[in-house]
Amino acid sequence: MPNMLSRLRPQKILFYLMFMERRGFKADRVLDGTGINPHHLADPYSLVEMSQYIRVINNINRLYPSPSLAFSLGESLRLGDLGILGYCVMSCPNPRAAMQVWHQYNPIFFGSLIEASVITVGNRLQIIHVPYADIRQDLLQFLIEEKICYDLALHRLIGMERFPIERLTLTYPKPQHADCYSASLRCPIAFSSAENAMLVLDNDMDIPLQGHDPETHSHCLKLLKDLWNSVNAGSTMSHKVKAMLYENAHRPMTIDEVAAKLFLSSRTLNRTLAKEGINFMNLTIAVRLETVKNLLTTTHLDSHEIAGRVGFSDVRCLRRFFKAHTGQTIQQFKSHNSLPSVSTSAAAFSLEA
Repeated sequence: MPNMLSRLRPQKILFYLMFMERRGFKADRVLDGTGINPHHLADPYSLVEMSQYIRVINNINRLYPSPSLAFSLGESLRLGDLGILGYCVMSCPNPRAAMQVWHQYNPIFFGSLIEASVITVGNRLQIIHVPYADIRQDLLQFLIEEKICYDLALHRLIGMERFPIERLTLTYPKPQHADCYSASLRCPIAFSSAENAMLVLDNDMDIPLQGHDPETHSHCLKLLKDLWNSVNAGSTMSHKVKAMLYENAHRPMTIDEVAAKLFLSSRTLNRTLAKEGINFMNLTIAVRLETVKNLLTTTHLDSHEIAGRVGFSDVRCLRRFFKAHTGQTIQQFKSHNSLPSVSTSAAAFSLEA
C-alpha cells in the first residue's frame, strides 16, 4: 500500500493555490471539501493525504476545466514555488547534479505514487517513471504528465535552452491533447508502450550553471536532508505514532504494541499524546480512515481488496466503519473523489458525474 511519502508536504498545494489565484479563484474554492485549512498548510511538519490532494485536483478541474492542466501547471512553475528544493536545484554546479537532487528529493513535495529511476545508457540518461502497482489509470496519466512538465520546467528554470529529450514512451493511450506533448517536447513519442520512460541526451549535463553557489547549495542540501528525516520521523509523538500506524495499516495495533516499539510504557505514551491534544483511539481511527480514502482515490482496488489491506475481517465491517465516520457510502465517496479520465475532452473535467 502507499507508504508515508505518498502523502505530500503542503508546498505543492500552495503552488496550486497560487496557480488558481492568478486565474481569479480564491483558496476556499480550491480547498472546498478537503478539510485543509491555512493553519494546516502553514505547519512545516504537516502532510496532505492523497485523498485530499485528489479532491484539490478535482476542484481545480471543475473551476478551470482543461484536459492539458498538467502542461499549464508546468508552464507556471517557478523555482520559488518549490521552496528549499527549488533553491537547492538552482544552486547546483551543473544540470547533472540538479537532476540528481530533483529526482532524489521531490517525493517529499510530490509524493511517491510515481518514483523515478535514472540509468546511464551510453551518452544518454534513461529516466523511468515507475508507478505504484495498483494506481488508477486515470490518476497515473495525470501524474506522469505533471511529472514530465515539471521536468521540463526544471531545465528551463536552471537556464538550459531546451530539455535535451530524445525519445518518450508512455503506457497510456494517446490523449486528445497529444499536440501539447509534441509542442513541448519536440521528440518522438510512443503511447501505449511497455513503460513510462524518457531518453535524455547527456551531452550538456556537465555545463556549469549560472546560479551555482557552493555555500547556498550546501546549506539548502542540509535543510533538504533534515526535511526528509522530519517527514519520516516527525517532530512530535503523534507524528511518530501516526507513521507507525500507517506502516502497519494492514493490521490494527494496540497502544501497548505502539508504546513497546517506542520504548515507552502505555501510560507514558497516553500522557504524551494527551499533552498534544491527541487520543490514541481517535488517532487510530483517523489513520485507518485516511488509509481507506487514499486507497479508494489512488488505486483500482475494489472494496474487498481494500478491506484486506486495512485489516478488516470482511467488506461489511469496512463499509460500516466508513459510513459511520464519513456519513457516506464507499460508492458515494468514490463518485465525488475519483479523478475523471484525462484522455477525454475538457468537458470530462468536472467533479460531479
